[in-house]
Amino acid sequence: MRGRGFTLLEMLLVLGIGAILMAVAVPNVMPAIEAAQLGAAARDVASGLRFARGQALSRRQEVRFTLDVPGHRYRVSTRPKVFGLPSGVGLKLFTASGEVEGEGVGSIVFFPDGSSTGGRVTLFAAGRKRLIDVNWLTGRISSSEEESDES
Repeated sequence: MRGRGFTLLEMLLVLGIGAILMAVAVPNVMPAIEAAQLGAAARDVASGLRFARGQALSRRQEVRFTLDVPGHRYRVSTRPKVFGLPSGVGLKLFTASGEVEGEGVGSIVFFPDGSSTGGRVTLFAAGRKRLIDVNWLTGRISSSEEESDES
């Protein structure tokens, strides 16, 4: 009389097929996860910049958006909270030389009339690059995407 169930050979075959599928699927999923992190980080930085500009306009005072590149974080001078960014996303900051505060730390300042010191935050991961530009004259924040040549 034979019991119902699976033999050891059948179980090993299913586990082997599952391992092969995982070996193929995981490397293909990682770039998608990195690309999603890049998009989320870019939206987060752009939102922080827009918030800083809005605060400068509404409060009628200078507001500073400070980016700590090595620490993967930023803050807006009107809020005590420090916002973190994914460590898997590379960062670069281009800003006025007078706004560089230390090694890898710099600011973009928004003025009460909406203008700013201007600058660019570059985020890159998974062979992609997101550019967030701040126009010095109008303070307008714009975002664009391009292929990255950085690793």
